[in-house]
Amino acid sequence: MNIDKRWMLLLAVTASAAAGAAFASRTLRHQARATGETQHSTNLKTWENEGGNLAPPPASALQPAAH
Repeated sequence: MNIDKRWMLLLAVTASAAAGAAFASRTLRHQARATGETQHSTNLKTWENEGGNLAPPPASALQPAAH
């Protein structure tokens, strides 16, 4: 009977560790997503305040390559 109690304890510890890991993973994923959305919103507002135009191409892209 003593071995059965050890297996039950091992099972309970393993299950609680798995539940804790799942909760931590979900929380971190939620925080990362919220941070990304906030950063995107900030970048979009900055871009709109600059006139909403794309950056000019680099000077090397405007000159044809000489062969």
